[in-house]
Amino acid sequence: MPSATPDQLVRQFCAGFSARNATALKALFGPHALFEFPFLQPRLVGQSEIWAGLERAFEIADGIAIELQVVKENGGHAIAEGRMEAHVARDDLSIAVPFALVAEARDGKLGRLSIYCDAHPYRLWSDGPVMAFDTEVR
Repeated sequence: MPSATPDQLVRQFCAGFSARNATALKALFGPHALFEFPFLQPRLVGQSEIWAGLERAFEIADGIAIELQVVKENGGHAIAEGRMEAHVARDDLSIAVPFALVAEARDGKLGRLSIYCDAHPYRLWSDGPVMAFDTEVR
């Protein structure tokens, strides 16, 4: 079975994020991957830490939707633009932000995924511990 391309990994990530499926998302990341997302801790490293951060975000945000507008791939990298919408139930806050992302694939997995958007107007989704050693990871 051929390895997933960066384009495929980006699309699978966006679909899994919209479905709020942390388990499916964890499978996309390599064991030492880096995930940067301004609504979470600045950097999450490794599958366990990424999974814990995503689960925490999904506890707080509901109705998440990611719409990709363009994805461009070059070798082991992909760059994409889109729009994310979510509702943060605890604050009764709805957000809609444009974003860009850069993905690096290694051995058919995400080695690095960096999402860029203006999160300044919004509180962190992940207030509280998200690191794997602070969170019980299943």
